[in-house]
Amino acid sequence: MQREWFIAAGLLVVLLIAQEVGYRAGMRSRARTDSRETGQIGAVQAAVLGLLGLLLGFSFSGASNRFLERQDLITSEANAIGTAYLRADLLDEPHRTDLREGLRKYTEHRLRVSQSLRRGIGEADVAQISNLHNAIWKAAAEGANAKPVVALAVLPPVNDVIDVHSLRVYSGMKHLPVLVMVLLIGSSVLAIGVMAYGTGLAGKRHFMLHSALALLIGVALWTTIDLDHPRAGLLKLSDEPLAALRFDASPPSR
Repeated sequence: MQREWFIAAGLLVVLLIAQEVGYRAGMRSRARTDSRETGQIGAVQAAVLGLLGLLLGFSFSGASNRFLERQDLITSEANAIGTAYLRADLLDEPHRTDLREGLRKYTEHRLRVSQSLRRGIGEADVAQISNLHNAIWKAAAEGANAKPVVALAVLPPVNDVIDVHSLRVYSGMKHLPVLVMVLLIGSSVLAIGVMAYGTGLAGKRHFMLHSALALLIGVALWTTIDLDHPRAGLLKLSDEPLAALRFDASPPSR
């Protein structure tokens, strides 16, 4: 949690420093700047702010879409597990119990691993997930071989459980490129600095007004970064769809 507040505070401090440096530079240049150059500064301010707005808009939209995509995949995984668990009722024993037990252990493991995804998934967890997948598929396949008439009803949802896991893993790897993030921060610093430079040339500034703008840009930047790392930031994905699954002894058939 401290890391997230440190990032937010760091962004704000950098923007405020850019504001102060830009203002002082403008004050020093005021005496040797004529009205035509002042007009050019206004054009540059408009261009830089326009570019910043475009970059922030696309980056924020992409980060929020990825956040929602990851949340939807958790729901899809919960649905796949729930369906596979119910379809196990079509199998004969001991395959029915083996499949249900495997799905229950898999869900518990997924919930436990999610609590530590801030540091990434470890090799031991990857191996454990692979073993659980193998156990689930083995129970379903053996049950379908013993009772072929239910194969089309049982095997597809079990396959979905395995497929959605892969989708979640690779979805979690999608982030804003580092170069884009550097460009975002650099454009924000430049925009604040150019605006402050213009106020320095005018010889007067509204400190609270410009600080409020710096705060707004800083919050937008921080929110974009936080949305792009939903297991490490303050805005976190919810595992409630998985936690809400109920593994009763005799679920109703679907």
